[in-house]
Amino acid sequence: MSREKEVVKIYSRQYEKRGIGAQRWYPNTELLSFLGSHGFMGNPEGNRGKKILEVGCGSGANLWMLAKEGFDAYGVDGSEEAIKLADKHLREKWNVEANLSTGFFHELPYESETFDIVVDVVSLMCLDLEMSRRVLREITRVLADGGLFYSYRLSDRSAMYMNSGGQFVDSATVSDITRDGMPLAHNGAMSFWSPNRVMEEYGACGLCVESIERCTRTYQNGLLAVEYLSIAAKKG
Repeated sequence: MSREKEVVKIYSRQYEKRGIGAQRWYPNTELLSFLGSHGFMGNPEGNRGKKILEVGCGSGANLWMLAKEGFDAYGVDGSEEAIKLADKHLREKWNVEANLSTGFFHELPYESETFDIVVDVVSLMCLDLEMSRRVLREITRVLADGGLFYSYRLSDRSAMYMNSGGQFVDSATVSDITRDGMPLAHNGAMSFWSPNRVMEEYGACGLCVESIERCTRTYQNGLLAVEYLSIAAKKG
């Protein structure tokens, strides 16, 4: 079983067990900041006709907002259970729709140069380096020239990077965070990137990094720090 399929299996079990409660209900705040900085928030009419894809859309916590903001919203996830929840969540709670698909990120079911924007919120960080490179090439393929890619993922300054209890499968990725009490424990593979790695990997796939911001969260009354990278890039 590939690592991507292993990740899907882990999260599918969570959706089956906890339903909509397996994921947050509301959008990622850093994604909102990215959209706002590019003039996409509070302007639904101006966003009409713009196609946006979320890879790893889960149960739709970001998608409903994207649809409300006027985008032609698309979501893809490897978990059929997540897609079912997203469809129900968007229609019944938020009265919006999105184009939802079940599929793997390294074989996106879309034609080349389809999207104006692609977004990832803590999904690509579950992939090892080899698969991440394949997925970044796919994201570049489906982006229109000049299209934007936003990603929010773990950095190598996070407490779990050198203290996961798991095995390293490559220089950035651990097989699992096995230590109880650690953030994101028992969620399968996690990859921790530095800004330099972002620059290197994105550049190799034809993505030009526009900005990288560090975002830190603390747990256990400030004893554990988890850092994320908020990354904005453009194709071409």
